[in-house]
Amino acid sequence: MAVLTISGSLSAQVITREDSQLFEPEEQIYDPYLYLTPFDDVVGYSIYGSQYRKAKSTKAWGVDLCFFSAPLFGLLACAGLSNDSPGATVLGAAGFAGSLGAGIALWSKGQKRLDRMMDDYVRRYGPKPRAANLTIGSTSNGIGLALKF
Repeated sequence: MAVLTISGSLSAQVITREDSQLFEPEEQIYDPYLYLTPFDDVVGYSIYGSQYRKAKSTKAWGVDLCFFSAPLFGLLACAGLSNDSPGATVLGAAGFAGSLGAGIALWSKGQKRLDRMMDDYVRRYGPKPRAANLTIGSTSNGIGLALKF
């Protein structure tokens, strides 16, 4: 049985549970893509296609540069300092600064694109707010007020 667990706006994950006593459809449809893919990916790829893929890839490269490349270059700089190797120190410091600079820029750019897609999705498919409407009109017995909400 598929159960949606929503944590965030569109970051839902489909989870299977065999021991659940919830409603089960008469015909089980098993699609491994839906069971292994987060819900925001399914929506993103189906509606925005290559724009979503590019934004997600840009963000992933930014995260990789910040969390993997920058620490490795930092370790290289520290190793160069401890071994009195100015070449390794300069290379490590330049790589560290470059990885963080490019990583933060890519991460931010990808996240902004994903946020714009999320805003567009909510604007197009999200619930529409309804405002109260007060109208005054004539009736068969005089004047009437109608409050619609």
